[in-house]
Amino acid sequence: MQIVRYGKDNFSSPCVLLLGYFDGMHVGHRALLAKAKEEARSRGAEVGIMTFTHAKKGGQIYLFEERLRLFRELGVGFVLAAEFDEKFKNTSPQDFLQTVCACAPVRAFVCGKDFTFGKDAKGDAALLKSFSKANNIDVFVEELVGFGGEKAAATLAKHYLDEGDMLSLQKLLGGKYFVLGVVSTEGRHVGRKIGFPTANIHLSAEKYPLRRGVYAVSALLDGKERRGIANYGARPTFGDGRVVLEVYFDGYEGDLYGREIAVYFDSFLREIQKFESAEALSAQLTKDLEKIR
Repeated sequence: MQIVRYGKDNFSSPCVLLLGYFDGMHVGHRALLAKAKEEARSRGAEVGIMTFTHAKKGGQIYLFEERLRLFRELGVGFVLAAEFDEKFKNTSPQDFLQTVCACAPVRAFVCGKDFTFGKDAKGDAALLKSFSKANNIDVFVEELVGFGGEKAAATLAKHYLDEGDMLSLQKLLGGKYFVLGVVSTEGRHVGRKIGFPTANIHLSAEKYPLRRGVYAVSALLDGKERRGIANYGARPTFGDGRVVLEVYFDGYEGDLYGREIAVYFDSFLREIQKFESAEALSAQLTKDLEKIR
């Protein structure tokens, strides 16, 4: 999958391009992707998707590298990656479309009916259609996908993250929510001392936080899916107030330090507690393991 930097790089093959942000790649986005794939097949073209390298506003459901992982899994041919900086924010709608078309030979655009673009979001579907007609490009403006009486949207995904509602979030996203990160060597001996060696991941400040608590999780480690329990938040029993994702994988004995892993969230188990001793914490973790087993 090729990464094409907006205004800097080029993709050489004819393509059908998805326009938007695609922060969470929810079921509405997946419907747009299905339409883009359908149109690409009929044209013998590649599928491209636009996104931003950093947060557009607020925290990101999936960071750029996490989105790339998703896009690869979903069969996207290339990513048009833009930086949401002052220059980009002040680009006129017309200049935006011209720059996009300079980056790739676009045969068709696909977007949702609420898609806006250009300075002050003045560009809309009508302008996109006008530009595309003048440049012999097809346009498919799709209806929004509903979810639970609302529209499928990043704001709804963030609400589920606030609640720790991983089951509803999974349905909205069309797959399990995950965190991609490098396992830190910091604090590596704390969990081992109580019989629960953990993989600790420090999440980026750009990532939208999930509800603090203990979760049932899973990950693909050395070619095998492993289930585990994860503490997202502080470690009050040890007087550590920093927010860390700390994961114990049931039965895994390998060395994960320095490795990049994707941790998938299954369900919320309980609130974080301060225990009177490390032994009391160990006893509770044993109970948590019984639940996920």
